[in-house]
Amino acid sequence: MSNIVADLAMEYNRPMINPRSITITGTNAVVPLSATALTAKWVQVVTPAANGASVFIGGPEVAAGVGFEIPKGWAGQLFPPISELLELYDLSQINVYISTGDKLDVLYGG
Repeated sequence: MSNIVADLAMEYNRPMINPRSITITGTNAVVPLSATALTAKWVQVVTPAANGASVFIGGPEVAAGVGFEIPKGWAGQLFPPISELLELYDLSQINVYISTGDKLDVLYGG
């Protein structure tokens, strides 16, 4: 088995645990979940109950009141695990609008 095939096989069989986290504090601006390319097999976003407003998430069109709404204190939104070997979520391509002072907790892994 070539090294590339062995590496891909190991990657595919890697447990999808090892969660990591990011907390983003809002500034009334649209920002990506990550400023640089960061890939994951699964992503979950959670809005704390202490937030004053909903968070909006989506692609480049996200703005205040535009995108998928995640209400404050909601258990979160899961981007489910991707089973395809080479497909990953790129956190730098997922944008959020968060009101000033509010937070968004981002868990990701795989």
